Amino acid sequence: MFFKIIGSLAFLIIHFQWSLESLESSESTLVLTHVLFRHGNRTADKHELYPNDPYLNENYYPFGNGQLTKIGKRKEFSIGKALRERYNNFLGDYYYPEIIEALSTDYNRTKMSLELVLAGLFPPRAEDLFEDSIFWQPVPFNYLPKDKDKVLLGVLCPKYLEIYEEISKSEEILQKFAANSEAFAYISAHSGLNATRFSDIYNLYFGLSTEEEWGFELPYWTKPIWPANITNLAIQDYFVSMYTSEMRQMASGYFLEKLIQDTKKKILSGNFPERKMHLYSAHENNLAELLMSLNVFDKPHIPNYGAWISIEIHFINNIYGVKVIYENHTGEGPQLLSIPNCGSFCPLDQFIALTEHLIPSEDLCGIKCV
Repeated sequence: MFFKIIGSLAFLIIHFQWSLESLESSESTLVLTHVLFRHGNRTADKHELYPNDPYLNENYYPFGNGQLTKIGKRKEFSIGKALRERYNNFLGDYYYPEIIEALSTDYNRTKMSLELVLAGLFPPRAEDLFEDSIFWQPVPFNYLPKDKDKVLLGVLCPKYLEIYEEISKSEEILQKFAANSEAFAYISAHSGLNATRFSDIYNLYFGLSTEEEWGFELPYWTKPIWPANITNLAIQDYFVSMYTSEMRQMASGYFLEKLIQDTKKKILSGNFPERKMHLYSAHENNLAELLMSLNVFDKPHIPNYGAWISIEIHFINNIYGVKVIYENHTGEGPQLLSIPNCGSFCPLDQFIALTEHLIPSEDLCGIKCV
């Protein structure tokens, strides 16, 4: 009995130590990290407005439609500072080109957000300053045109758009729509929209939220359904957008494929030995779709401005493994997620096996994105 008790205690101690190690952001075991983040607070985009919108002709001078606000700029700069704090020892004191690959989607707000994150992530040393009054150093980044970017804009693939249209007219989605027909009819009657699918409410959500953030008073008709009802209906579009395996492969599979390839290169082939971070500036749907693909979207929500996911590659006890960290700026700090059937420290080979079904065929996207 004594030995059984001692054995049980030993197991609990080892398990407790392993849990602590998984929860900590131990830079000593970190090999590589992939960080995907949402752009900052912005103004309303034209396509998110509705016919009866009292602010339909607002131009948001001097920012413009769909552009970062001052609050959004501060948010993104603070993300860079937070990532510097988290990965300070891992990244080292100096910026040099090989240390990071920085990619953005082809939108002004994501490009500007990436510039701001990089500014916070790589503050200049004295020898880096080129103008005494500017405490900043330029860090290059890249992007592809919208119709060529499969990694971050797979939802614009011709094949994806074709399937989305088919699914939107499927019996199951139409039944979900019918279950909310009263809300859709109310919204259509007051907004002037012909709201016939969840994507219409998804766009309306961003139109209303950005107008409210700007300081505009929303019309009286929105009060019974804003924000809760419209938000819940908007979230349903995530599930439409990830409805089939092929849609999941295009929405997040190209990103996961690149992540796995870059990780293998770092570990196995010895290419770019100095590479320590891949940084991606994108949109809230990128984060939601990735969380859904990893089966960790437990509480469906619209990721907040500046939300980020860090997929860290660690080498612990002679095992390469994955930790998924999610910061949604809810006040709780970055959260370590547990991947179903793999845990909070998921061995890399298991992670690859679990995501294998998400890797798309080479020609799935369609000619415009190849």
